[in-house]
Amino acid sequence: MIRRRVLLTLLAALVVTGIQTASHSPAYAVAQISASVDFYDELSPYGSWEHISRYGDCWVPLDVSVGWRPYTVGYWVDTDYGWMWISEDPWGGIPYHYGRWAYDSYYGWVWVPDDDEIWAPAWVAWRYGDDYVGWAPLPPDAGWESGSGLTINVSVLDRRINRSGWCFTPVRTFGTTRIRSYVLPPSRNVTLLSRTRNVTRYEVYNSLPAERGLRPEILERATGRTFQRYRVVDSRSPNLRNVAIQGRTVEVYRPMISGVRERRARFAPEGDSRSSRAMIRRQESEQRRFDQRMRQERGVLQREHQRELGQQNRDRAQDGEMRQRQQAEIRAQQERETQERRSLDERRRIAGDERRNQGEGRGRDQVQDRGQRPPRERGQEQGQTQERQDRGKSQDKRKDQSQDQGNAQNQDDQDKTHGRGHGR
Repeated sequence: MIRRRVLLTLLAALVVTGIQTASHSPAYAVAQISASVDFYDELSPYGSWEHISRYGDCWVPLDVSVGWRPYTVGYWVDTDYGWMWISEDPWGGIPYHYGRWAYDSYYGWVWVPDDDEIWAPAWVAWRYGDDYVGWAPLPPDAGWESGSGLTINVSVLDRRINRSGWCFTPVRTFGTTRIRSYVLPPSRNVTLLSRTRNVTRYEVYNSLPAERGLRPEILERATGRTFQRYRVVDSRSPNLRNVAIQGRTVEVYRPMISGVRERRARFAPEGDSRSSRAMIRRQESEQRRFDQRMRQERGVLQREHQRELGQQNRDRAQDGEMRQRQQAEIRAQQERETQERRSLDERRRIAGDERRNQGEGRGRDQVQDRGQRPPRERGQEQGQTQERQDRGKSQDKRKDQSQDQGNAQNQDDQDKTHGRGHGR
């Protein structure tokens, strides 16, 4: 039995430059690391690598709950690079600081690696206004150039981001370590996108991306609270998944990763039956919790609608507009439940397939160890492999068509919503 190998190859090196200001402030050590890290094995125990024709090989997290979205299991801290996401997911040190996220109509949220990965405190867009803060993963086409910043204009980000990808929370709860408890149901995004404006603004700081759009002082004035500012320092321990907060510093390993797709071509998963069993149990548990979670979201939405209807000082036109908006939120909730059920079924299928594949792999190893020929002839295996590939291509085509239709509908809804919002 071949044991799992975790490849972590570090090439080239570490240059540390100390900068001491004249005002006796602490010295800033900026580590510029050029490295090559193979993180496919790092993420495989927590998900599956699937080929999606639009983006190539993507990572599908399986160790997640019903209704999960990126940047929800953890909390935000203010740093010298902007708001940094401190993940509580065991795999969070990689996908939240490298690459981008995309929503697939079949798999749900998938992580899309780039060939050259650059660390950031969080690759997200920000919205703010009307006592709400919102964030969403940047889309895969939002690249980064060290000399000029994001390769996509911020003004078109809203058309690139899936509407349900935005997470909104009241300003008064932002910055708490229990932020997940205060994130509003995605169906409310129909309204909240019109009440907020995009404030995303990336700059270059110490040769790395820094987000300066959501300024802490604005939130401090709105909440009356002071946010602790942390300084990000480089960890010399080559561990991509762990982040250590010590006093007023955040210690993180953040190499520049090159040649990701080239390594993907040579990657061959070796299977972890213990992880697959755990993921299957997790998916079965989430399947049972699905209806309960959706009922909770519908309950929150209903209570918010009742609160709005109970407010006074509305004329007939305002009342009609509010009811139309509430109907749009109800439709968005119904669409979300359909998408979430489909994605949950797909993740459960993937976990089951991996478990069966591992069992077949062990059976072949045992047969070969005894010097016997595997039960399937090579020609049969090749034919079945080709059949699976053809089915995969057909599935990719159907998924792309479904996603194009869904994105087109979301875009029409967003354009209408934003048209009303910007006219206010």
